Amino acid sequence: MSAPEHSTHDRADYRETNDITEVHAAIKREHAEPSSENMPVPVWLLIISAVAIGLASTYLGLFHGGFSGEVFNERDSSPKLIFSEPTKAAAGATEVAAKEESLADQGKKVFAANCVACHQATGLGVPGAFPPLAGSEFVMGSPKRLSMILLKGLQGPVEVKGAKFNGAMPAWEKALTDKKIAAVLSYVRQEWGNKAPEVLPEQIEAARKEFSARSESWSAADILAVPADAALPGGAAAAPAPAAAAPAAAPAK
Repeated sequence: MSAPEHSTHDRADYRETNDITEVHAAIKREHAEPSSENMPVPVWLLIISAVAIGLASTYLGLFHGGFSGEVFNERDSSPKLIFSEPTKAAAGATEVAAKEESLADQGKKVFAANCVACHQATGLGVPGAFPPLAGSEFVMGSPKRLSMILLKGLQGPVEVKGAKFNGAMPAWEKALTDKKIAAVLSYVRQEWGNKAPEVLPEQIEAARKEFSARSESWSAADILAVPADAALPGGAAAAPAPAAAAPAAAPAK
């Protein structure tokens, strides 16, 4: 007995096709099953975003215009809404304050920034190391002597108020302007009980020119060779005394 024959419909998986590309095309048309994945943000994108946010914040902070609705009003807009200007009263008060600040007041700031570490806020210096300024004969004496020390420095042993010191005072001619040197000298000559006239920037300018050829620091002997009452040119001249009023002419008879 021969084996039963099956129809081609019963074996559909095994039936042949004339074009195998049709089968492959059908497979290619099928989409893969969707899946969820975590993709990290690129570093370059984070950097660009941070820079953009920083620039935007800076721009907004500078040109926010007080968040006023009138900034872009073509009729009422004004640059002052963005670039505010100080009032005349505030500007005037600043100018008055600057004019009222004396040389000694300005010198206090110079002293605090450059001198206080050695000579101390009390002006008493450091025993055996840095000489005192309070009551110092050099401070209250000739402004010429004092300007020589500040401009060129002082090297070697020196006696101040009966105490001996052997150190080095640096030269300040390159670090400080004439005005700052005059200011700090005026301050130390009028602080801690010292009572001596202020030193003007014009006087320091004259001293700087006089000693411009010197390249070394002074010694105590050099300073003491200058008269104790030596003055500096360039100071303000004394105001002339007012002229006496002419006697009234006698009335004609």
